[in-house]
Amino acid sequence: MIIQLLGFVAIIVFVYFTGKTAKENGRNALLWTGACVGVGLALQFVIPVLVVIVITIALIATGTRPDQVESALGWWAFGLNVLFITLSLIGMFLILRHVAQLPEDQESGDVPPPPPMFDQDQ
Repeated sequence: MIIQLLGFVAIIVFVYFTGKTAKENGRNALLWTGACVGVGLALQFVIPVLVVIVITIALIATGTRPDQVESALGWWAFGLNVLFITLSLIGMFLILRHVAQLPEDQESGDVPPPPPMFDQDQ
C-alpha cells in the first residue's frame, strides 16, 4: 500500500531531522533518534499488527469462520492503518518539537545590560 510507504518515508525524514536538531541543540542525538524510530515503528507496524490479531481472535471467538475474517475486517484494517500512521506522525512531530527547544541549562537567563545613557550632564 502506498500509505504505508509514505509512513515509512516519514519515519526516515523525522529521524534525520530529529538527530540533526538534537545535535545542534546539544542534546543526546542517539537517544532522541532512537526514541523517534521507536515511536514511528511501534505506532506504524507493531501496535496495528497486535490490534488486528486481537480483533481476529475476537471475530473467530464470536463465530466468524477463519476464511471469512479478511472480508470481515474489510475497511476496518485500512482505517486502523491510517489511524496509527497519523498517531505516529503526531508522536514523531512532538519529539522533534521537544528536541528543537533549547535545554533549560543552555537558555540565556542573563538580563541584558541597560541601554547607554547619553547627555547625562543636563
